[in-house]
Amino acid sequence: MHSIEPTLSHLQHDIDQWLQAIKRSDLAAIRSHYAEDVRAFDAIKQLQFKQADYFAHWQQCLEFCQNHVAFDLQDIQIRHSADLAIMHALLYCAGSNDKGEVQGCWMRVTQGWQQHQGQWRIFHDHFSAPFDMVTGAALFDLQPDAA
Repeated sequence: MHSIEPTLSHLQHDIDQWLQAIKRSDLAAIRSHYAEDVRAFDAIKQLQFKQADYFAHWQQCLEFCQNHVAFDLQDIQIRHSADLAIMHALLYCAGSNDKGEVQGCWMRVTQGWQQHQGQWRIFHDHFSAPFDMVTGAALFDLQPDAA
């Protein structure tokens, strides 16, 4: 019988390496975790990103958030098979402004990962924030449940 637990541990390692690349603002390392044909739904700027446009967007985000202090996942859940996985979690993203004040919020992230030639790669990214249906305002002040 073939165990997929080593596959899960490799995926968890790759997710951690992706997070570390973001915390270092290392665009080349961030990009190395994505499939060539990535399709992404980010919470800002446009409805969707495909391939190279997404990496240009990542570059803009890194430049905008030069003083980031947090990019942390909480309540990570992974469903996987031998070569496909879905990861979803809550994400706390924060940075300091030019006055040194920390500004951050909780968001949601869902990623589709696929093994290609023995390497896990993100083929779909989705970052989102809930919003108030009446006002249309994003709800950036929400906190994860304590339970």
